[in-house]
Amino acid sequence: MIPGWLISLVTFPGVIMHEIAHRFFCDIAKVPVYRVCYFRIGNPAGYVIHGPVKGLKNSFLISIGPLIVNTIFCSLLTFAAAFPILILDDQRYSLVFLILMWVGFSIGMHAFPSNDDMENFLGEVKQTNKQGLLVMLATVFARLLRLANLLRFLWFDAIYAYGVAMILPSLISAL
Repeated sequence: MIPGWLISLVTFPGVIMHEIAHRFFCDIAKVPVYRVCYFRIGNPAGYVIHGPVKGLKNSFLISIGPLIVNTIFCSLLTFAAAFPILILDDQRYSLVFLILMWVGFSIGMHAFPSNDDMENFLGEVKQTNKQGLLVMLATVFARLLRLANLLRFLWFDAIYAYGVAMILPSLISAL
């Protein structure tokens, strides 16, 4: 097995974007941020410490912010690198394309919110004492993301990044 700190070191752009996404949604929700570490060697590889969150919607967005932001950036950056090769059938590629692919893929690998993120969100759900379809769906979604984290030992995060990286070129080449 490859140690997690080594994977984080190789994919550090993804760790940084993951924390930027949390910070971004804290700012949107007007939640005070007390401390941010965008990257470090250790566990966790980065973190955002913020104040209390008002509202379940804000808590949900802050928790899943990396899934939204990292998925979008993974898709766009890898598309820019893959487009000339996969769509235009150009056999030449430069170092710039390789760097774009590495950065985009790294960002995609860190799209899943951590288990701590999901636990914080589920704690907010429990505190509201609300019932209903939306709360049930949010709970199921949070548990699915925890399952995705559990499957990291099978490189599920890399499989996800690859899928996100290939979806736009596949859609365009099908046209």
